[in-house]
Amino acid sequence: MMRKNVNAKVFCTQEQDRLNFYLMADAQEIYLFSTNYHSQPIYQEYAAGRPLDYLFRKSRKCRQQNVRSRAIRMLSFIEKEYDIKLFRKTKERKQNKFYS
Repeated sequence: MMRKNVNAKVFCTQEQDRLNFYLMADAQEIYLFSTNYHSQPIYQEYAAGRPLDYLFRKSRKCRQQNVRSRAIRMLSFIEKEYDIKLFRKTKERKQNKFYS
């Protein structure tokens, strides 16, 4: 689950037949991934940005669900790489280390 107090969102840009996804967190723009599959509905959904908790909603649309699961995987990598606490579990894990 996502932390409630993180001001972060996932958005995308388009170049020809490619969608590029980014994380915007605390005025910092971080590249997540690109996909060669261009879908206008997916672009329209993420162009203005979506909050991180939106990624955890279920969808019957296969392409939509693939984008969401890939974004979640990349966010967990970004969390470690940039030391940004995006997931609630990460915050709890860090706090428990101090008490162990």
